[in-house]
Amino acid sequence: MPPGAGDEEAVPGSSAGPQAAADEPAAGMEFASPEEARAFYCAYAARAGFRVRSSKSFASRIDDAIIMRRFVCTRQGLPSRKDTLDASKKRRNRASARAACPAMLQVNRRPSSRWVVSRCVLHHSHPLGAAADTGSPGERSNDPSRPLQAAEQDGGSNGDAEPFHRAAALTPGGGVAQGLLDHFRKMQLENPAFCYAVQLDRSGCIANFVWVDARARSLYRWFGDAVVLDLTCKRNRRAVPFAAFTGLNHHRQVIVFGCALMTDESEDSFVWLFETWLAFIGGRKPISFTVVYNRAVEMAAMRVFGHVRYRFCRRDIFSICKQKLAGLYSEHSTLKQELKECVSELERIDKFESAWGMLLTKYSLFGNEWLQTIYNIRHQWVPAYLKDSFFCELLNAPKLETMFKFFQRNSITTTTLRDIAFQFDKAIAKDYQNELQEDFATFSSKPVMKTSHPMEKQASEIYTKVMFDFFQDELIESSGFLVQNVGSGDISKFEVTRSENANIRYTVVYNEPGASVSCSCHKFEFAGILCRHALRVLIALGMPVLPENYILKRWTRNAKSNILSQVPANTKGPLAWRCNDLCRDAIRFAEEGATSEEIYKIAKETLQKAFAEILPQREVCLKQ
Repeated sequence: MPPGAGDEEAVPGSSAGPQAAADEPAAGMEFASPEEARAFYCAYAARAGFRVRSSKSFASRIDDAIIMRRFVCTRQGLPSRKDTLDASKKRRNRASARAACPAMLQVNRRPSSRWVVSRCVLHHSHPLGAAADTGSPGERSNDPSRPLQAAEQDGGSNGDAEPFHRAAALTPGGGVAQGLLDHFRKMQLENPAFCYAVQLDRSGCIANFVWVDARARSLYRWFGDAVVLDLTCKRNRRAVPFAAFTGLNHHRQVIVFGCALMTDESEDSFVWLFETWLAFIGGRKPISFTVVYNRAVEMAAMRVFGHVRYRFCRRDIFSICKQKLAGLYSEHSTLKQELKECVSELERIDKFESAWGMLLTKYSLFGNEWLQTIYNIRHQWVPAYLKDSFFCELLNAPKLETMFKFFQRNSITTTTLRDIAFQFDKAIAKDYQNELQEDFATFSSKPVMKTSHPMEKQASEIYTKVMFDFFQDELIESSGFLVQNVGSGDISKFEVTRSENANIRYTVVYNEPGASVSCSCHKFEFAGILCRHALRVLIALGMPVLPENYILKRWTRNAKSNILSQVPANTKGPLAWRCNDLCRDAIRFAEEGATSEEIYKIAKETLQKAFAEILPQREVCLKQ
């Protein structure tokens, strides 16, 4: 993990744990937590006359847990370069507090979970005393009356930092808030379809930002059926609590429907976020909504999204399990994997309940409070209980990228808020090129057929390349099942079992008049693609092709074919309504028309022809 700047503080009289009596920090000292080590170092700093801030931290490649923390003098480092995003903007010349001070304290986590001082530098390159008493330029205190400007003035560091404290408010006109507002205003001038909003707290300081661009709205129109609220940047101690509304496109690539920066994470703030975002994307609610395991987020989602099916992020709960069950995981090496298999791989509720009970019995965990907590909310995160709703998730498919990993992959550094938004937009534009490459691969390549069944050829012409691979696997695996008719008539009932294991049974119901089919595994309802059990029954019934109602358009190569909205039956609305409706279609037209030089030329010629038809008609209407 790259370095990051954190909160500066020197706390006279603060508790520093069992070694508070030590005069100076030294290598080999042990602490129960990095917070305890920091408190000790801050107490020492207060006595010596300097301030402390968090610098680098490193995470384990195994489970992303923090394994190293470094605390430095606030005058560590060299003066940063000026913000070059808007070179024409005049800035006051401020003296920098940085003096290349080498003083620092570094602690590493040992297998025993104790934190040991591995590096310690006591020498300073500047006189001591002034920084702690008066506060040097560019430093940030925890005084709520001071605006959060250190990151903007100093330029921050080039990596992860600790999260914003609520006391660090964003004052309108201050360095942090104003830079981002200027960037958003510039974006809106370049693209009128760009929307942003700010939420103020009771003291008139900016608490939260949210923004949605034109492409995000178009993506939501096509793929907004399953939405995820991604807060992984905050969970991984990013300097800025970045939030994103994400989903999946027809190539199973992560796409963004809107972004937010939140320093106030109360229930009311999330209500404001959800309501504002819904207004920006047209008011249409998704089919399902995945949120982090957080009481404030849950209550806000219930208030705003109403009857939308929501669930807690399974990955988020497993991440919390690493902390809550760290001791048990160390004691029982197989517990972590068995817990994941119990939750993620069992399709039936009765199988999950049985496996959960056996797991608790095997490891004597009936009194574990955390396991009881997540069991009580199993209907809100365990897949077996959510199969009847569409979450756009293919179980056992490759893991999807989180926003935290997206930031890492694109080297988005937490310097200023404006830079974060600017770098994020550039990274999203780069990912859009990846989507175009997948489109090209889908239309230009010819998949290899592995069976002689006409369903496979039909699917190869309809689905995207990625989704066809998933369907092809289901079709091939269907040959390993046996079908037995256990109920005839207009509605037929079948039992589908594995040829090598008759104990695993699935029930498939086929309605001939409605040409509908449903399986007890609910794969189609959950992921939008027919399962191997339903395919086995359709093949046994002699159906040569897939029924149209079981080809979900969002997974097809023509998922974005309906570019423009239909002409409404009543066109006598006000001028502003007609103008807005045409603007939305024009934005979609522009996005598709700019994908290549050839398409751009065709789009321009088409617009010129359209204007040639419109202008004479306009003159006729004016004369009438």
